[in-house]
Amino acid sequence: MITAVFGDALLDPATAELTPRAVVLIEDGIVSARGPRSQVTVPKDAGVIDGEGLTLLPGLIDAHVHLRSRGNGRDLGEMLQTPPSLWVLNAVPAARATLEAGFTAVRDAGGTPAGVKLAIERGLFPGPRMQVAVTALSQTGGHTDQHFACGISLSPQLPDVPSSVVDGVEPMRQRVREVIRAGADWIKLCTSGGVLSPNDSPHHATLTVDEIRAAVEEAAAQGRQVMAHAQANAGIKNALRAGVASIEHGIWLDGDAIEMMLDGGRALVPTLVAPLWVIRHAEQGRMPKWAADKGRAVFEDHKASIRLAIEAQVRIAFGTDTGVGPHGSNGEEFLLLRELGMSPADCLRAATTVAAEVVGWKGRAGTLEPGAWGDLIGVPGNPLDDLELVARPDNVHLVVQGGEVRKDRR
Repeated sequence: MITAVFGDALLDPATAELTPRAVVLIEDGIVSARGPRSQVTVPKDAGVIDGEGLTLLPGLIDAHVHLRSRGNGRDLGEMLQTPPSLWVLNAVPAARATLEAGFTAVRDAGGTPAGVKLAIERGLFPGPRMQVAVTALSQTGGHTDQHFACGISLSPQLPDVPSSVVDGVEPMRQRVREVIRAGADWIKLCTSGGVLSPNDSPHHATLTVDEIRAAVEEAAAQGRQVMAHAQANAGIKNALRAGVASIEHGIWLDGDAIEMMLDGGRALVPTLVAPLWVIRHAEQGRMPKWAADKGRAVFEDHKASIRLAIEAQVRIAFGTDTGVGPHGSNGEEFLLLRELGMSPADCLRAATTVAAEVVGWKGRAGTLEPGAWGDLIGVPGNPLDDLELVARPDNVHLVVQGGEVRKDRR
């Protein structure tokens, strides 16, 4: 089956080149050719998707989402009345909203079991291509330890998801093996505290270098890499010393941490929009005071840290922590990155070619070169001139995934 997608123009994020009157040929779900209509031969029996009035570009990648979380704040009473099976089913509308916002591929950073990825692959419901961490790992009292002073834990436990709390080097080795057995593509560690956890502070490092290194070694032994929730400066540096592949959030980077990232070619996934959504939820009364206070306290420091990283040309991959905020709102991160000095072209590369390299999809996602997945979106104009075209889901008029139309709002 060959499908020809016609557009007024084709934007290549890697080069920022715009090709007018373009066509993309997708054969059995894979790009076979692309370029000006005058130079690409379209078979007579090809199916046609007419993107008149639209600029075509590769489907976007969000390297840090949580599809299982609803993204509507944190009401502790509501959480107590939510069975674990319902938490998983939250991923169904979340996956659709993410895809329709133009994000045809994501890395889920914990909380979503591998069954969600398999269900999307089998066509049970629409959603982005996925890599999953299954669960994030932290120490007792760390970011994934949702044990409250009253003695209740608000971490929904599913039978196919290992415990998220682990202490010690050898227990860490075993837990990583268990998470991989549960279907994880990535190992997610929390090397600092966080905003939405009741027992820690974003300023404090968690897990020892030896524990982190053990996770990195076990992951590598089975062809995986480690991503680190790392907000505290010491937690960032511990993760880098131990060999993690990407730093998530990076709220308190300094010159030394930036040099470590540059020396190792490690990636930063900023998720600038996450604390903003914590603040917004708090204004609606849907966030505990302790979380709201932490969200407000980190917001400006977070922006200052990411501005330093942009200026230093740290490799930045697009990620949002969506699930803290509502699914489908992912594109707002583009506007925050631009505000901190990133060019529109680099913003788009962060969500295409760079994100693809970081998560291991180079040549398959984030590009429309021959051999890539046939995933593309269409917007009414050039996003290099107006980032709102990819920042707002209503501006994404066309979504094609593997040559199949997933959204058409023309």
